[in-house]
Amino acid sequence: MDNAAGSTVTPRGCGYRIGGMSQAPKDTRSAAEKARDTAGIVGSLKHEGYVPTPEAEAVHQRVARGEITSEEAIKIFRDRALNQDTELTARKRRPERA
Repeated sequence: MDNAAGSTVTPRGCGYRIGGMSQAPKDTRSAAEKARDTAGIVGSLKHEGYVPTPEAEAVHQRVARGEITSEEAIKIFRDRALNQDTELTARKRRPERA
């Protein structure tokens, strides 16, 4: 019997044995399909007010060239967002000088 996670559950003596999951499925999309999907995501973000910066585009290009993984890019963007948030919070706490 297969469960929702894709691992096999088999009866075993007094209970059930859950088999381990195999590797995650490979992304079988072509480069054109990946590019189309990425363009659709960026288009949606732009619709919501996202403005791509040269720094962000550089990170995306590094992922496209295979220099870094998507997980590394996510970490870069997360760290950058945390730094921006810290800077904005610090600016709000500083009193304005007239």
